[in-house]
Amino acid sequence: MTDIDDTLVLSGEMPGQETLDSISRFVEVLKQHNVLWIPMSGVALVKLGPRILFRLPTNDLSHVIYYGGDGSFKYSFSPESDSWMEDYSFSRLLSDAQAYVIMGEKEFVSSLEQETELFGADESNIGLRLEGTRQVLREKGYDLSDCILDLLKARLKEIGFDPEESDTYFRGGSVSWMMLGDIAAGPYHEPEAYKLRMELIEISKKWLSYHNHLQDIGTTGVTVPFPGARGIKFVLMGNDKERAVRDLLEWAGLRPEQLLYAGNELFEGGNDNMLRKISGVTLLSVGDREDPGPLVVMGRRKNGSTILSGVESNRFWMDWTMEQLLAGVPWAEVLNTMAKVNE
Repeated sequence: MTDIDDTLVLSGEMPGQETLDSISRFVEVLKQHNVLWIPMSGVALVKLGPRILFRLPTNDLSHVIYYGGDGSFKYSFSPESDSWMEDYSFSRLLSDAQAYVIMGEKEFVSSLEQETELFGADESNIGLRLEGTRQVLREKGYDLSDCILDLLKARLKEIGFDPEESDTYFRGGSVSWMMLGDIAAGPYHEPEAYKLRMELIEISKKWLSYHNHLQDIGTTGVTVPFPGARGIKFVLMGNDKERAVRDLLEWAGLRPEQLLYAGNELFEGGNDNMLRKISGVTLLSVGDREDPGPLVVMGRRKNGSTILSGVESNRFWMDWTMEQLLAGVPWAEVLNTMAKVNE
């Protein structure tokens, strides 16, 4: 299992052909040894697909399952239709009413238009869904002008940032708001931007708490789960990578001891850390910040005077794993050998 941003590729990066070839080779070797590759990300397939998944050779995709949208979607590739298919039994989505009061009407309508264009739905449904959503919110006593992103954009403008440069992504079970736009993580870590983002996260949490996490207009509540590297996420409670892994264990009939997860945020508050709750999974921590623990492999590698972390460290371990498998080492022994790195 592989985290995407800042583990497999740099956050927001469109990988070049050399990177894509290395990923393809990795997936090919895993398939040869009957090992599944499970990429996991907060983004929906419509965004990750053009970056990576749609660019991989289709003959190796039978051993790939994608969990996206912060644990709200599951996809597998169908050779018969030559396309990625959603497992609707796994899907767990925000209601239209929840999405509306998070995004505001302009962004909500834009998301419906994108969905219509993507799936070829009837455009007349947009108006019907919008009016139905308005009616639900009025009946529940919501002010249609009181939306979280409108509040955050107003504060963004007060501080001197341009809210028009921000990007909003509706991912089914979550909404991601990139206050500086969908760019690399670096600008988000600048002191002024970081301080503002933490302030906006606190505003969001207080707003959600005041509105009882929007539980009265959906099947479950909405939360802001962790800071992450960029932007702010509004996620259905329970939608996360732990949910995806538990589904994988049941679906594939696997034991946790057979799983390896590589991520860059395996620390308290990180978006990979919930996997510590699943006892037995080997965790490969490749980030700059590392919290040790049972079955956590501290994955940073020293290359001469340089410490490899993040994408470079993950690439080292991908290559090492391929070497082991191609040398005939069983998967269970690969995990055992990896786990001894910290000893």
